[in-house]
Amino acid sequence: MPDSKTVRTLALPSRVDDEAAVVLKANLIKFINEGARKIICDFSATEFLSPEGAEELVNVARFLTKTDGELGICRIRTEVKSAIPQPQLFKFYSVEESVAVVALKNLVTYFEYYENILDLKVRMENDIAHIEIYLEFAASETMQEVQQTVNLIRHSLEHEIKDARVLIIPSTPLEDETPLLVPAIQRQQIVYSSGSESVKQLAQAIEQTVQKDIACTAIKSATPEEQFDLLSVVLWVDQGSANPESASFLKNLHNQKLAIFTVMQNYPYSGYAGECMKNITALLDSSNTVVGRFACQLKDGELVETEIMRACNKYFDIIHDTI
Repeated sequence: MPDSKTVRTLALPSRVDDEAAVVLKANLIKFINEGARKIICDFSATEFLSPEGAEELVNVARFLTKTDGELGICRIRTEVKSAIPQPQLFKFYSVEESVAVVALKNLVTYFEYYENILDLKVRMENDIAHIEIYLEFAASETMQEVQQTVNLIRHSLEHEIKDARVLIIPSTPLEDETPLLVPAIQRQQIVYSSGSESVKQLAQAIEQTVQKDIACTAIKSATPEEQFDLLSVVLWVDQGSANPESASFLKNLHNQKLAIFTVMQNYPYSGYAGECMKNITALLDSSNTVVGRFACQLKDGELVETEIMRACNKYFDIIHDTI
């Protein structure tokens, strides 16, 4: 397994003139001395590359080529690229490719926490990198252990890649190649509180997660006494607990297997969010079983695509873990 320092990235300044070329070469040499054999230079901010700067890049690229390494370039303007002699010495990456390389480098540092990387996808949207990573975990891992690893890797990637939105989908090895399907015999329902378009939006998105007709209805039209194999409640947080309509519904439930999805303004992994979920769970009669909890954060008053995707993946996991 390669060391995490074998791949490095370097953002270049707006002007790489004679003086900046010296600094550039020093930084590249520093990376090489630290063990880097693949270096990706981000030219997104660079508008001028002097002949001296281009020559220094060529010298480093030639050295790395001789040592089975690589000097990569991404997000470079056409006029700046034309200033580079011997372009065959370089690997020119698309933005998606460069992000994927950085993500893989990051994953290497945590290889002892998971079994395998099943897939990695990068999609750019308005200069924001949307990264999907499918990781295989050992069947012996608990859900808590898996979630801790997922959180660790996600926070690390979002710190290293500016404006990245990271979604990590865990998986466990299968006995055969049979696809994961929703069990045929089950009764499910999704109910959502009124008064919030974001809550309704989330409930309807969850409904589309699996290829199965699942009732999705407003709480005011739901019957608390009706029994289901899985009842998912989507609500919004009000004063540290469920909004009044949802609170009343939860108090009247008995012998249900529940998944609770909340929409809130706060960071979903904060202490406040945890207290809110505890307060919501405390509304339930002890005969109920909560099999899944998930909090979605509103950003500028709206649910962003990444939050919805995270919630849908959580719903998918709940179905296969509990039914």
